[in-house]
Amino acid sequence: MSLQAKAKLKRGSGLKPYLYIAPAVLFVFCFCILSIIFTLVISFTDWSGLGSFKFVGFDNYVAVFQDKNFLLSCINTMVWVFAGLIIPVILPLLFAIAITKSSFPTVFKNLFYFPNAVSGVIVGLIMTSLLSMYGLPQLLGMLGFENLDKNWLNIPYVNTGVMILSGIWQGIGLNMLLFIIGLVNMPKEPIEAAQLEGASGVSLYTKVILPLLKPTIVVVVLMSLVNSFKTFDSIWVMTGGGPYRTSETLAVTMYKESFSNNHMGMGSAIAVMLSVIILIISIFYLRKTFQKEGSN
Repeated sequence: MSLQAKAKLKRGSGLKPYLYIAPAVLFVFCFCILSIIFTLVISFTDWSGLGSFKFVGFDNYVAVFQDKNFLLSCINTMVWVFAGLIIPVILPLLFAIAITKSSFPTVFKNLFYFPNAVSGVIVGLIMTSLLSMYGLPQLLGMLGFENLDKNWLNIPYVNTGVMILSGIWQGIGLNMLLFIIGLVNMPKEPIEAAQLEGASGVSLYTKVILPLLKPTIVVVVLMSLVNSFKTFDSIWVMTGGGPYRTSETLAVTMYKESFSNNHMGMGSAIAVMLSVIILIISIFYLRKTFQKEGSN
């Protein structure tokens, strides 16, 4: 084989790895990058989804902040975020610690993970049936609690708390599994050394185990943060954002403006702002986390 032929063969073999990832790169570019660019462009237009575009500059962003429902959606979203950062992180951690000490870990893992395998729509339908007039409220009324015999999902602000508990019930399994993986794969030497020094009980977990589990905690907190911001399916099925739009989050408001009111420009503006908020908080959280690790 000539030197020229060998050079061509070498160049061809060098391109082969890129051909394997080309379909994935093309998929990401078409359905992610182009979608982001399109949404950003639409946010500066007045478009109903059909017909021509009308460029309006920052009018959609101004209109969003002037809408009183947007402020309520922001408040509801922050309630979801705070609840999603506390309970779905602490509770799965406690469950994971208990399950690793249990004699039947597989049974408990399957039991807690099962809700996560069900879609948010199915969970919403289940909770709607349980919390309607013919579910748990009616049962409580028959037991003598007449004040509770009402559709809880129709009570403003109460329904938000109920839906948050429903979301926690569904998402707790995945976080628990991540914590279990982190606990099982944790190096044993530091724990054994701490036990020889007399550490035990709560002090062992707070001073040794939790610092070793920090990478897993970072992932779980970030996932819970992002999921809380983009919560949509269960809210849409259970209340549709009602009554009187009191249970809307930013994701629900974005959907309503885009596909119910045909205000694609305003819906895109909300989507852009929601994405920017998540991006800024995620970068800030990761930067602060890695800065602390670097200082240590």
